[in-house]
Amino acid sequence: MVWFIACDPATSPTVKYGQVSDFAKACASGSQCQSLRCIEMNEIMACTRYCEQASDCPDNFYCAIEAGDDPEKLMGLCRPLDADVICKRCSNDTQCAIIGGTCKPFAASTYCLMDCTLDECPNGYTCTPIDDSSYCTPDTGECECNTLKEGDRRACSFENEYGECSGAMTCLGEAGWATCDASMPGPEVCDTIDNNCDGSIDEGILGTVNHCSECGDVCQGGGFSGTQPVCLENVCGLACGANYFDANANSQDGCECMDDTFGSVTAADAISQGSFTSCDFSHQITESRVPGDATHQAHNDYIKFNYEDVWNCQIELAVHLRVPSSAATHVFCVSNANVTTESSWTCKTVAPGTAQNIEPNGNNGAYYVKVGLLNPGDANCSNYLLTICEGGRCP
Repeated sequence: MVWFIACDPATSPTVKYGQVSDFAKACASGSQCQSLRCIEMNEIMACTRYCEQASDCPDNFYCAIEAGDDPEKLMGLCRPLDADVICKRCSNDTQCAIIGGTCKPFAASTYCLMDCTLDECPNGYTCTPIDDSSYCTPDTGECECNTLKEGDRRACSFENEYGECSGAMTCLGEAGWATCDASMPGPEVCDTIDNNCDGSIDEGILGTVNHCSECGDVCQGGGFSGTQPVCLENVCGLACGANYFDANANSQDGCECMDDTFGSVTAADAISQGSFTSCDFSHQITESRVPGDATHQAHNDYIKFNYEDVWNCQIELAVHLRVPSSAATHVFCVSNANVTTESSWTCKTVAPGTAQNIEPNGNNGAYYVKVGLLNPGDANCSNYLLTICEGGRCP
């Protein structure tokens, strides 16, 4: 039971001290209260009472200094110890009215601080002289975490070269803030955890040859020549390795042929084989094979050469292609001088074990040659022989 001792009205004629039965009673205005004071407490408007010292107010209330008619006599008003307002960040005194506090500079900002002239500070606070009075300041040295804010949480994060991970830290009362519970960002590894906190899990790792369908699912190479393991849409498979192509369009039995990269894959990028004249009679350009493209399927070889018709030499330019009997049927085409439009080139089919000549029109200029397979699925590792020669002198 809490007892209130009323002061002699004669010593303070304008102050009406409230009765015990009147305290905390709901009210709409001061006229409904013995003390003539109706204040906010416990989320309602209720009657309070005047006080002169700590013992004049019940538990969870304190005696907040109040202006009175007698400047020689300090007088207070019982106000609630509202943990949400005590040490609350503020910009003016009105925001501190519920506790009768003052918005004062403290630490790195301004906060609602209680005047401790008439009453003791709550546990975890110390009465500290500030300006012209004394105020309750938290022993932790900051308002965000103290005994009245125990259990509060605030955002925190850890950041480094890998990213930023967010978390929270909890106020432990007198002990201050607990350690931030955010993860430390790290390089992404396959562990079903977002290691770098970018919102994606195992990105760039899951779905690769070492972690295809799940972490630790390593795709095997199959032991076939020229192949390497691949993971496509989380399913392991085989693909041709660098500089290999598939001779029979079936990577599951290996990539049989090595890509010699002799020719380019488009006329615009045709690889130059040098310059020749009508006096050269015969010049073997290469003994090569049809290489593989980015998908490791057989494609066309494109080359080019420059030809000059020298006076008093042979002038019947010819391009000769020989296909070995072990190879598949080839197709080869030759342009006229300085013609890059393929649809106007002369083309011939060359069966295995045979050869064909094409004699282009024109004298001086650049000539383009395309060599490919009649059916790309028939790709094999046999070489073809390409020669520039004079008509009637080809091998």
